[in-house]
Amino acid sequence: MIAQRADVTRLRTLLALSLLTACAAPSGAGEEGGHGDDFETIAEGLTVGGAAGSRCSTTSVAPLSEQLIEEVQCLEPGRMRRIDDIPGISLSSATFPVLQTPAADALERAVDRRGRTIYLNSGLRTLPAQYLLYQWYRRGRCGIGLAARPGRSNHESGLAIDIDDNGSWRSALSAEGFRWLGSRDPVHFDFVNGGTDLRRLSVLAFQRLWNRNHPEDRIAEDGDYGPQTEARLARAPAEGFRVGASCGATEPVEQQAIAVHWERRADATYDFRAEAPEDVARVVYAIDDYVIGRASRADGDDFHLHYDFNFHTDERLVEVTGFDAEGREVGLGLGLIDVSDGVAVFIRQQGEGVYEIGLERAPAEVAAIEVRADGFLLRDGVSGSSWSTRNAVRSSFETLGRRQFEIDTYEADGSHRGTLRRTFTLR
Repeated sequence: MIAQRADVTRLRTLLALSLLTACAAPSGAGEEGGHGDDFETIAEGLTVGGAAGSRCSTTSVAPLSEQLIEEVQCLEPGRMRRIDDIPGISLSSATFPVLQTPAADALERAVDRRGRTIYLNSGLRTLPAQYLLYQWYRRGRCGIGLAARPGRSNHESGLAIDIDDNGSWRSALSAEGFRWLGSRDPVHFDFVNGGTDLRRLSVLAFQRLWNRNHPEDRIAEDGDYGPQTEARLARAPAEGFRVGASCGATEPVEQQAIAVHWERRADATYDFRAEAPEDVARVVYAIDDYVIGRASRADGDDFHLHYDFNFHTDERLVEVTGFDAEGREVGLGLGLIDVSDGVAVFIRQQGEGVYEIGLERAPAEVAAIEVRADGFLLRDGVSGSSWSTRNAVRSSFETLGRRQFEIDTYEADGSHRGTLRRTFTLR
């Protein structure tokens, strides 16, 4: 288990580096013709389907691609092998540093046989990246002259490579089990002496990720890329699912409360922090079910995340999910955030059944607030009074679920200024 988890962590780091600079397809002729690629910042709330209509860049689905490869490793430990540490192999920025282990071993032998450096400009391609290529091909976008339907591309198998200097490498690669595709795709070689149909495994990995995050909308875990899977892939978050790959046991683990904090900077960006139990090794931050970032305890016990919102609007759901070292979900913190320039309402979980409700950036005229939940006046657990001069009320709730909150604001002379209302589900 420890070695398996370490492999996943190494893959995550490697794929993040390669995906951030990856082109959607290799340059030059090939099974799927290439195009120039611009770096793209992942938009908040962007889906895979939405990415197909954005700029020509597969970097938009990079985090989701990382999760999918990690899930493949969980399904078949040892199936994949790194190739960036093999002497004599040089990779373009568009090439994942991973192949199926038999193909990687054979490529290493071919390099040893010839005693030269081989330059790869394409290798493994993930399901969401292939989805983008296929959609661009169908729509006549991004210079894609030909693209296979997701689940059918040889490059999704982890057994295919593209190289420019194919003529001088045919003999060495052929001797180690690679087959040249021929003049119709002169850069392309397929490994045919081993491996498995990773294309189906890749689809299965996505189906498992979807079901793990959408138990209310499950699809068949059969490895077939049909209409149901395609529809869910189009709706999947480009930034990755809130709950990622799982290699360990799936038995339920009791969740503990995570305290959630945030602060708006002068430049309108936000700093998020979390106070989590000791067994929480990393957290995933999500806004309205879309992942905005991740933080590890190795980076600091406050799990700091700096984020710049694309959309400024009120009443957005904050979820901070905590995972232990084995990848099990062991903690959860909730909140409501108003992403706005002026006065903002906040609701932040502070403990088991404990929430703080208040105002950020309240006008100077506001001297105190009172908070009601479903009409009942709340007493502030910090000051001991329902009349809060710190513009926040912390309260323990025995009854959870959907609650109606009213925040009354008062001036120094006790006159009522106004009432702000929010609906929030306590968990």
